[in-house]
Order: sequence, then C-alpha cells, then structure tokens
Amino acid sequence: MNYSTNIPEYGVSQFNSAIRELISNNFNYVRIKGEISEVKTAAKGQLYITLKDTESIISGVIWDQKKRYLELLPETGMEVIVTGKITTWSKFKTTYQIDIDKLEISGEGALLKLIEDRKKRLKEKGYFDNNNKKSIPFLPNKIGVITSPVGSVIYDIINRITERFIVPIDIWPVSVQGIESVESIIKAIKGFNSMHKNEKPCTIIIARGGGSTEDLMVFNDENLALAVYESKIPIISAIGHETDTTIIDYVSDLRASTPTAAAEKSVPLKLELIQNIKNIDKRITFLIANIFNNKKDCLDGLIKFLKVPNKIVEVFKNKLNQIVKNLDNFTQNKINENNLLLSNLSRTLNSPDSKIKLNKSVLKNLSKNLNININNISSFHKINFEKLNRLLYSNSINSNLNKGYSVLTKNNKIIKSSKQIKDQDSISAKLADKSIDLIIKKIN
Repeated sequence: MNYSTNIPEYGVSQFNSAIRELISNNFNYVRIKGEISEVKTAAKGQLYITLKDTESIISGVIWDQKKRYLELLPETGMEVIVTGKITTWSKFKTTYQIDIDKLEISGEGALLKLIEDRKKRLKEKGYFDNNNKKSIPFLPNKIGVITSPVGSVIYDIINRITERFIVPIDIWPVSVQGIESVESIIKAIKGFNSMHKNEKPCTIIIARGGGSTEDLMVFNDENLALAVYESKIPIISAIGHETDTTIIDYVSDLRASTPTAAAEKSVPLKLELIQNIKNIDKRITFLIANIFNNKKDCLDGLIKFLKVPNKIVEVFKNKLNQIVKNLDNFTQNKINENNLLLSNLSRTLNSPDSKIKLNKSVLKNLSKNLNININNISSFHKINFEKLNRLLYSNSINSNLNKGYSVLTKNNKIIKSSKQIKDQDSISAKLADKSIDLIIKKIN
C-alpha cells in the first residue's frame, strides 16, 4: 500500500520552522524547576546550563546582557526555578532550549542548603578560624565604609561615628544586591588594600540593611568570602539585622549585629576616653604626690644625720675596724692551714735515690730478658729455615731428575698430556746430566 500521497512533505528548514512555530504558540513564558548539573561560560559571555530531574535534562542559556538582572549566578548542584521562553535551534543540529530571563532558588530550604554547603567548604579551608582574624584598631586614623550610597545605612554609620569619635571616613559606594554587586564589593576591598599607606584606612566596614535570604545572597558568595579573608585591613561585617548571619560574617575579623553596632565597634566613645584620661590624670597626680612625700621624708631623715656627722663617721670607722680584724683572722687561718698541709706532704715524700735504684734493677732485668728472647727467636727461625730448605730441595726438578725421572718439552714448554703431541713431533727429554732429542713414532 502506498501512503506517500497522504503524508505531507516538508523541506528541512520548513519543518524546523513549523516546529519552532508550534513551540512558540504553545509555550510562551514557562517556569521549569530542576537541579543545575552543568554550567559553561562561552567566549561572548553567555552562560549555558543544563537542568535535570530524576529522568531527563533540558538545556538553557543566559545571554550576557541578561546576566546583570539575575539575583544570583548559577552553580552546579543548585535547585532552581528558571523563567524564560522555549527556543529552537537548527543550524548544525536540531535542538531546543530555554532562553532564561530569571533564575531563582527553588524554595528557601534549597537556598539554606546551598549556604550551609558553602559554609562547610569554607570552614574546612580554615576561613572561619579565629587564629586568622586580625584585631580591630582601638583608635583608627581613618575608617573605610563599603555600602550603598543611598538609604539609611550610610547615614547611620556616619552619624554614630561622628557622635562617638570624629575620624575621617572614606566611603566606597557599591551595589549591595544583584550579581554585579559581588564584583563591586570585591573591587572595593582590593581598592582599599591597594591604597598608599598614608591614605589607607585602618578598618573597613562592609554594611547593608536587612532583607530576605535571597536579598542577602551577595554576602554568601565564595569569591567575596575569599576577598574578605585575604584583606590585610581588618574588616567589620554588618549585614542585615541582628538575626541575619551571612558567610562573610564568619570570615570577617569582627561581626556586628547592625551597621550602627559596626560604627560603635570601630571607634571608642570620646566622652569615655576623656573620663578615662581624667581618672588617669588623678591617679598620676596622686602617685606623684606620694612619691614626693616619701622622698621628702627620706630627705628629712638624711638631714637629721647630717646634723651629727661624728656619729656617721664613728659608725663607718667601727665597720672598717671590724672588716680589718676579720681579714687578719682569715689570713692567719689560711697560713696555719697551708703550714699544716705542707708539713703533712713533706712527711710523705721519699728520697729519689731509692726510686733510681729500683728503676736500675728493673732496667737490668729487662735487658737480660731481651737478649734471651732475641737468641731464642733467632734459633727458632734458623731451624725452621733449614727445614723449609730441605723440603724445597726434595721437591725441586733436579732432585726428581736424580731419582731417574725426566722432563719432556716441546718448543720449550713442558708436556703435561699426550694430547699435546702427535706422530713425527720432535720433543726433548731432560735427564739428570744431559738432554736428548726424540722423534715420536707412535702414540699408544
């Protein structure tokens, strides 16, 4: 049966256009929930992501001009809901994808899990360790503030610092919400750190007002946490309200519950300093007065002694006499001890004549024994030499020739085996008195 007449025929481009139109008519804007399994950045800046659930996947794209409107950047493992239009593409292969305009975390639970996972990673790297935190200067020369230039936060910080202790404030305005704010805050931290020593602030405050978990996600960014950790200038974090805690609160050198509290922690209270200085002044005045009175009493005592100098001279004279007497006694005792020691030593010393006689006798005996030993060794070696000489002669060639043996040689080499000769070879036989030449006739 031929069905070709009942089946519509399309060109490839025509069919792809029909599919595109079909999708566009049936799916205008859609929201798709899934887990991000892959994120790739293209050369032109756009992001390609892959969403998955338990059974399938779908591709998505975020164009570069749309990235600035996102609340957060996609990361692998995020559970998200994306909003956008389904588009098709058929230049090199036929596929479809969602052109993403909005990306949001799928529920607060997923967002909190993402934050907890980041906290765990950063804690394992040592970003939260107290040993790495820098102390906040007690009286800074300048304070750097990184926050939004609009809103009440900046004014609260300026007013509270001015009320407590007036110091120069260097404000670095940034965006505190949206993905572009991460880069601007990092740039501000690095900018303060790279300033000339005379212009660099002693303390940095990073502040923002309250908001939802999604609004504060900027301050849970890992790259921002790294910038805070690497800052050479101590950082006070003041994000949201007292109950809000972000990742940079753990990384910063000091966490303040509110921006106003951060201002209070950055400078001392001038009135308290004035009162402390007054108290210290009183204590110093009191101590000086006590020292003065003590010295005066001491001087009065010395003045009394000066009125009767004969008594002072008499005291020192008695002390000197006592020292001289003690010295005489000590010297006499030492002389007596040394005399006694010398007397004892002289009794133990003997005349050297007896020692010389003893050594002469020992030397004579040693000389006698030496001659005896030399003669004995000489006789022993002489007898041993004669034995070896007789043994050498008995084993010599001449001795064996005298016994009736002969030595056969061929070409002046001793014949040790019949394999060394053959028929008609000329050999020599050495006897005790002469040598004879022989011709080999037969070898049996």
